[in-house]
Amino acid sequence: MNFLFEIGLEELPAQYVDKAEKDLKKIIENELKAERIKFSGIESFSTPRRVTAIIKDLAEKQDDLDKKSVGPSVEIAYKDGQLTKAGEGFVKSQGATADDIKIIENEKGKYISIEKFIAGKNTREILPEILKNAIKKIEFEKSMKWADRTFRFVRPIKWFVTLFDNGEILPFEFEGLKGGNKTRGMRYFASQDIEINNPLDYEKILLENFVIVDGEKRREEILKSIRENGENDGDTAIINKYLLDEVVNVVEYPYAIKGEFSKDYLELPEDIITITLETHQRYFPVKDKDGKLSNKFIVIRNAPEYSETVKKGNEKVVEPRLADAKFFFDEDLKNKFADNVEKLKEVTFQKDMGTIFEKVKRSEKIAEYLISELNLTDKKENIIRTVDLAKADLVSNVIGEKEFTKLQGFMGSVYAEKQGEDKDVALGIFEHYLPRYQGDELPTTVEGAIAGIADKMDTIIGCFSVGLKPTSSKDPYALRRATQGIIQVVLNSKLSFNYKKLIEKAYEIFSADKKVLEKDVVKDVTEFFKQRIINVLSEKYKKDLINYEINLESNVVELDKKLSELLKLSQTENFEILINLLKRVKNIVKDEKNITTDVIFELFESKEEKALLDFANKLESMENNEFSNYIEELLNNADTINQFFDNVIINVDNGKLRTNRIALLKKLELSIDKMINI
Repeated sequence: MNFLFEIGLEELPAQYVDKAEKDLKKIIENELKAERIKFSGIESFSTPRRVTAIIKDLAEKQDDLDKKSVGPSVEIAYKDGQLTKAGEGFVKSQGATADDIKIIENEKGKYISIEKFIAGKNTREILPEILKNAIKKIEFEKSMKWADRTFRFVRPIKWFVTLFDNGEILPFEFEGLKGGNKTRGMRYFASQDIEINNPLDYEKILLENFVIVDGEKRREEILKSIRENGENDGDTAIINKYLLDEVVNVVEYPYAIKGEFSKDYLELPEDIITITLETHQRYFPVKDKDGKLSNKFIVIRNAPEYSETVKKGNEKVVEPRLADAKFFFDEDLKNKFADNVEKLKEVTFQKDMGTIFEKVKRSEKIAEYLISELNLTDKKENIIRTVDLAKADLVSNVIGEKEFTKLQGFMGSVYAEKQGEDKDVALGIFEHYLPRYQGDELPTTVEGAIAGIADKMDTIIGCFSVGLKPTSSKDPYALRRATQGIIQVVLNSKLSFNYKKLIEKAYEIFSADKKVLEKDVVKDVTEFFKQRIINVLSEKYKKDLINYEINLESNVVELDKKLSELLKLSQTENFEILINLLKRVKNIVKDEKNITTDVIFELFESKEEKALLDFANKLESMENNEFSNYIEELLNNADTINQFFDNVIINVDNGKLRTNRIALLKKLELSIDKMINI
C-alpha cells in the first residue's frame, strides 16, 4: 500500500523549505526502519505552503521479531541453584519468568539467555506515532508558537493529509488538527478544499490547481517562463544560482514578468544595480542583445498568469531602492576617498585588536616585510597605497548602508579609480578580499595579493593572540577560510617566502601594538597553517606524499614544486621499492641513540659498505642542489641500499663492526631526512 503525509503550513521562509523536506523524508525513513516496517521508497515534495512525503509499498504490518537477549554468566546469575539479584533483574527487564531462561555457551563460557517471539503489529497502529515524531524532530534555527498551542514549529500548521490507497484516511491528530484527505491549491487561483483519493494522484491533482510540488520542476518552469516571457526579444536574464534557489522556494506556480526602471540609474556601477535587484527585490537583472546591463528586470510572480498591475507595482517599488543607491553613491564621490582612512579610527575591528585604522597600520608593516622578502621594491609604493586604502570604503555611504555590505572592496576600487588612483591600486583594493569563498577568483595584481595576505595574516595572528582561536564548531572570523585563501594566493601568484617567518613577523608586529592574551601563539598559528596547507595541497597530492615534505619545507611554492616532482616519481615502479628501503634504514637506526655518524673506512669488509659510503657522501654534497636531482639520484641508486642489506650483516657479534655499519646507515639517514621525511 502507499501512504501520503502532507503538512500544510503558513508560508515558510525560503531558506527552510528544502531543509524541511529533506528532514521529513529522512526522519520517516529512520522511524520506519526502527519499527521494522518495510517500504520500497519515499518520495518527498515541498512548496512554501506544504512539506510532503509519499511512502511507497508500505507493509501492512511490522516484521515479526525473534529476539535473543544474553544476560549475565551462569556463575553470576545463579548461587546455590537459585537466581541471584543480577539474574532476577535480567529476567524482569525482559518481561520474562525463570521458566523462560535458556543456557547458551560461547567461547567465553556459559550465560543465561531469554528468547522471545514478538509478533509484528499492524502498520496503522504504529504510523500515527511515527508521524508525530517526524513533526517534532524537524529542527529549525527559529521556531514559534501560535494561538493557544504549546508546540513550536517554524510556521503555524494549518492542515494534515494522512491518506492510504483507495481513499482510506489514517486516524491522526496533532495539536488539535486531524488528518484528512483534503489539501489546498494555489491561493486565490484554485480551490482551498481539494479532495485526494489516491496518494499517487497527489502531484497531478495539485498541478491542476496551480501548485508544482516538485522543487526541480518549479525550477524548470521558472527558467522556461523566463525564456518565454523575458528573453523573447533578444534580452538575456542574469541568473545567479543563489537567487534561483531562493525564488524556487517562494513560489508554488511561477510566471515571469519583465519590468523596467529609469535608464538614468545605469550610470551606477553595475554591481550596485544587480545587488539592488537581486538581494532586495528578488529580481533577475537583464542584459541587452549586446551583453550590456539594461534597465530591465524579471520578477517571478506566484501565479499562473500575467498581470499588468503586478508589473507596474514592482516597477514602482524598485525605483526608490535605486534612487537611494544613487544618492549614496553620488554623496561618496563628493568627498576625497583617501580621507576615509582617518575615519577608520572611529571603527572598532574587535575590542582587543583595536580599530580598523590600527589594523591597517599593522597590515602595512606586514606588507613591507613581504615586499622585502619578495624583492618587490619597484612595486612598494603601489602595494602600500593599496593596503592603506583597502578598508576606506567601509565608512562610505554605500557600504554604511547594510544593504550593500557585500560590495566592500568593489566600491573601494570604483571610488579609487574615479579619483585618479593607479589602476593596479584600484583593482588591488577589490582583489585583496579574494578569494571570498570556495572556488572564487584569485588576485591578478601583486598589489591585491600582498594586501590580502597582510590583512588576513593580521586577522589570524590577532585572533589567536586574544583568545579567538577557531574551535571544531565555531570560527566567527573565518580564520580557516582566510588561511586557505593565503595559501591559494601564494600558490597562484608564485610568491616564494617562508610562511613560518611571516607568522613570526606578524606576531612581532601585533604584540608590539596590542596586549597578547594567549600563550604559544606562533606555535599554534604555525600548526594551524600547516593543517590548512595539507588541506589545500590534498586536492592535488596524496596525503602520504605531502607528509614526506610538510615538516621539511616552509616555503609553500617550493613545497608544491617538490610534491610535483614526487608525484611524477611516485608513478614509477621503483618509487615504492625506494620508500620501503628508506623505511628499513630508519627502523634499524631509530633506537640507536648513542651512535654517531663517524664512519671508520678501515673497518669495511665488503664492497657494498664502500659503495654505500660513496653514495651517502654524494647525497650530502647534493643537499643544496635541485630537489628533483636529489630524489632522482636517490631513486637511481636504490640498488646500492638494497645490495647493502642483501650482502652485509648488521647485527654481528663484533661490536665495532656493528657500530660502524649502523653509523653508516645513520649518515645516510641524516642526509635523506633533510630532503624527504619518511
